[in-house]
Amino acid sequence: MNWLVDRLFPFRRLTVWLGVLVLIVSALSLALSALLVLPSLDQSLVEQRVASIARSADATAPTFASNFANALGGSGSRGDTDAVTAAYGDLTNTQASVYQVVSPRLLTPVTTPATKTVSPITMSVARGKGAQSGTTVIDGKRIAETAYLMRIGGTTYVVVLQSDLDGVEAAVQLTRRRSLLGAALALPLAVLAGAFGAALLTRRIRRLERASSRIAAGNLTTPIADHGRDELGALAVALDQMRDELARTDVARRAFVANASHELRTPVFALSGFLELLVDEEDEANRRRFLTTMQDQVERLTRLATDLLDLSRLDAGKVSVDREPVELAAVAEGIVRDLGPVAAKRGATLTLTTEPAMAIADETRVGQVARVLVDNALRHNPAGIEVRLSVGRIGAIAALSVEDSGPLIDEEQADRIFARFARGSGAGEGSGLGLAIASELAERMGGRLVLDQRGERKAFRLELPADPSVE
Repeated sequence: MNWLVDRLFPFRRLTVWLGVLVLIVSALSLALSALLVLPSLDQSLVEQRVASIARSADATAPTFASNFANALGGSGSRGDTDAVTAAYGDLTNTQASVYQVVSPRLLTPVTTPATKTVSPITMSVARGKGAQSGTTVIDGKRIAETAYLMRIGGTTYVVVLQSDLDGVEAAVQLTRRRSLLGAALALPLAVLAGAFGAALLTRRIRRLERASSRIAAGNLTTPIADHGRDELGALAVALDQMRDELARTDVARRAFVANASHELRTPVFALSGFLELLVDEEDEANRRRFLTTMQDQVERLTRLATDLLDLSRLDAGKVSVDREPVELAAVAEGIVRDLGPVAAKRGATLTLTTEPAMAIADETRVGQVARVLVDNALRHNPAGIEVRLSVGRIGAIAALSVEDSGPLIDEEQADRIFARFARGSGAGEGSGLGLAIASELAERMGGRLVLDQRGERKAFRLELPADPSVE
């Protein structure tokens, strides 16, 4: 199909396309006007002329009958009736003729001039069909005609009023010529106007193209401005929002690389130093203290490696998520049991409040998210805080909340708390990936992870679809 498209659409510039489109639309409009308007104009003018003759005949028929009868009752010469008939034609702006009805099929001219060919309309009136109007062709010319019966004494006459339609045809021809002249002038102007409008439009498109090229080249500092309120303006706003997000992500990525490098280098150097000290250290108490510190550093490396592995698996789409009934209270009890010693070691209090809450989710992933939330609360708050894990149902939502008594997160950091690589002021040894991974897991289970700071304490809440079979 590509070769066919290349042959049917050879132009590659939008300006040319829009100019051609305007030309085609203008040409079609003029063609439709010529095909639809001009024929209807001809018909309308003919109908108006026929109706005008019929109205004149209705209005003047009694007067003409009286005058014609007087002419017949005078000297009886043909000149008198011809004069009356001619005056009648001048009055109605037609050529008037009078025929005597000898029989329904035979008419005799009473006045001169009279056409040699009697029209079907006249013959129809002679057969007693009443007054009639219409168009007919006599001697190759279109004629507008009205005919009606006139009775004087015992004689029946047919009065015929005729008007040629040459004026109508001349008016239509003049209109056609003027239309063609207008088309000859309008089409080039339409093309110029279309090209000018297309140039303005494509100028904005090229500006957006250059902006996208800057973004692709890594320039994320120059704003994308377009003051239009149309689709291109909306596209410019969307591109600028994308630029802002990419800029923030790039800053966070750079910060993450620096932080990850530091996080990796610090424990590695620490491990290296403690290993050297262990070789020469003979005091058992110091050796145990060195080993404990080394264990902490290994745990930091393990957490960072785990976060990076989870992130890569999420991006690669290799994280499977099941959808099955999960009792959140049981998951919360397991988290409290596993992390209770960690909380005690840090001088924190970990409590649990549960209500029946069945969710449709993945039990392993729910436990992973809950563990991240509790671990964050323990690591990124001052020692001695209270962490409360609660489970409940809110309408069609089953919720697992982790609330702590630590300081609230400021508004700027709260807006991006679930973004990748985001690290708050109290992040400490964190990598900035835990909450981002937890949020993505929540979304893949059909739920969401939210931060609630409406009260005196902050709470991270995992909201999941409740099991509809359990009320």
